[in-house]
Amino acid sequence: MLSGVKSVVLDLDGTLYNKQGLSRRMVRRLWWSLPLMAVDRLARGCWWRGITRTRWYRRIYLPTMVRLIGQYCPRREEVLDLIRECHRQGIPLAVYSDYSCIEDKLVVLGIDARWFAVLADSPSLGARKPSREAAMEVLRRLKAEPATTLFVGDRDDTDGETARMIGARFLLIS
Repeated sequence: MLSGVKSVVLDLDGTLYNKQGLSRRMVRRLWWSLPLMAVDRLARGCWWRGITRTRWYRRIYLPTMVRLIGQYCPRREEVLDLIRECHRQGIPLAVYSDYSCIEDKLVVLGIDARWFAVLADSPSLGARKPSREAAMEVLRRLKAEPATTLFVGDRDDTDGETARMIGARFLLIS
């Protein structure tokens, strides 16, 4: 699987952990705060733009998500084995997530952030997956070339499409 691979980019949510039931739990925990989210979006003038700019997202949504991941979402040991094998072979790793709080999520999963040369999230890159420009920025930070990079993710429509856009290999985790 790692033959010819010189760098690996991993998605986080759904790839490093099993996210089954997370959306349902998020709705149950956050239903009370939806009016706050709407008010915050209107007050910031971002009703039709990214929700990631709101205080609701940073102070309520993300901390709730991290807490629930730590409580209910087991990490995927097969992906952890892949990470260990990359370290053994000296292959640099990056995490590229559509959500922020990467380090917090890694902590609750018991995964050391120092294993990764790059931690990149879509909000800071300015585009959600699939995005050719954002993916190329991740590779630039990783000092990697698309042809020798393996993208690992749980969704073909986002992670896989991102890899195809730049000519990288893709491994689907299900």
